[in-house]
Formats: sequence, structure tokens, C-alpha cells
Amino acid sequence: MTQPRQLPPAPVPHVRKRSPIPWVIFAVLVVVAGIVLVPKLLDDGNADNGPQPVAAAEQDPLLVAVQKCDPAKNGMRLSDSNRKLTVKGVGDKSPDGLSASAMTCVFDTLQVPGALADRMYGTVEADGRLQGDWPGYSVSWTNDQNEGLNLTVTRN
Repeated sequence: MTQPRQLPPAPVPHVRKRSPIPWVIFAVLVVVAGIVLVPKLLDDGNADNGPQPVAAAEQDPLLVAVQKCDPAKNGMRLSDSNRKLTVKGVGDKSPDGLSASAMTCVFDTLQVPGALADRMYGTVEADGRLQGDWPGYSVSWTNDQNEGLNLTVTRN
């Protein structure tokens, strides 16, 4: 007996193999976008972003003292890149300068210790120029009845 003839198998259509490279590139882009964008989306703006510029940080106490205690600029002068403050007080023969209340404003703003302020006010002409310091600052001063209390504060 003869066997029936079998037809040759039908040719399998050729399926082209796709390259995984586009999917790898897509995955890398998604990861990079997630790394860059997620922190920005979650940042509430209150996080510490490192050192702040001086304008954004706490204001300079020497500058604040000038603005607050001597708005007319009669008896205070900043120099040396705002590291040195020269203060001229009112005296008998020198009416142009800071009054006692303005001088108290300066001491309060710069947080001068009470004992040091008392020592400045208690100085007489014969004592000459004296010096003192407190954390972050040093000061030299003279106190003359005619010229008033004159001091130079330097930020360390």
C-alpha cells in the first residue's frame, strides 16, 4: 500500500526580532526624569537649600544698628566692608551725634553686655582710649564730656 503523500509543512512566516535598545533607552529616560523631577515636585520650599546669601539670611547687626538707631546718619558710619562701625555721641561742645537714647538703641541692637556699656559710660577723659569685647565683636572707645562717647565697633 501506498501511503498518502504528505504535503510539505507550510512555511512559517519570518518574524523579525525586535531590538531591545529602544526599550532600554526609554527606561533610562524614565529613571532620569524621576530622579530630576520627583525631588522638585516634593520640595515644599521650606527645606534648607544650603548657605543663603547675606540678604536672605539674618541681617548684619551693624547695618541694622545704623538703619534702626541713626536713620538721619548723624553719628554713625560703616566702613571696612561693613565690618567696622564708628559711633559718635553727643557732647557739650559736639551737639552733632547720637543722643543717649540712640546710643542705648545701638547697645541693645548689638547686644553689648550691660557691664561693658556701664564701663563705657563710666569712662572719663583721663582714662584715654579703652578697649573691650563680647562674642563676635571688639570695641574701643573714649568718653569725654565735651566730645561725648565715641566708639569703634569691629566685627571679628
